[in-house]
Amino acid sequence: MAEEAPTLPWKADVQAARRGDPNAFEALVRSVQRAVYGLSLRLLNNEAEAAEVAQEAFLRAYQNLHRYDDARPFDLWVMAITRNLCLDLLRRRTKVRTEEIDSMKELLPSGEASLEEGAIARQERQSLEEAMATLSVEDREVLALYYVQKRTTKEIAQILGCAPGTIMARLFRAREKLRKRMPTEEPT
Repeated sequence: MAEEAPTLPWKADVQAARRGDPNAFEALVRSVQRAVYGLSLRLLNNEAEAAEVAQEAFLRAYQNLHRYDDARPFDLWVMAITRNLCLDLLRRRTKVRTEEIDSMKELLPSGEASLEEGAIARQERQSLEEAMATLSVEDREVLALYYVQKRTTKEIAQILGCAPGTIMARLFRAREKLRKRMPTEEPT
């Protein structure tokens, strides 16, 4: 029963949107737009492409609303659509571009308490983003869903269409790869 609680707020909006209520679909979009754009940005490393993929994901969700299974959480369904669109775009690219790290650091919260702490925090974020950029799309994807989107392994498994145990293994391997790529300098 506790598993169904998160889907209840979406059911009324989904049913209204299926009947043609544009305000209901707008409410659905607002409820997941940040997560959809965030996942797209993490996977694509390009703001313009991430925005396009997010729009396309919502268009596809609207066009396929009749196929949506009310038993699944709406956000996970849209995230799966988003993921598939991102992977399609990445497959069409001849080479994954990872040099746009500086533009992404502004999207992260700073939490600056002092100029020195702020500089250290920015350097650590930049190091993390640089290390993340060297990972495969699959590794970035699972790390972003787990740490940035705060999804459970079960939710990630639904989005990616695999078993939760597979997600746990992928998270472990991705964390190990990231740890090896992070600088190990001790503060002076």
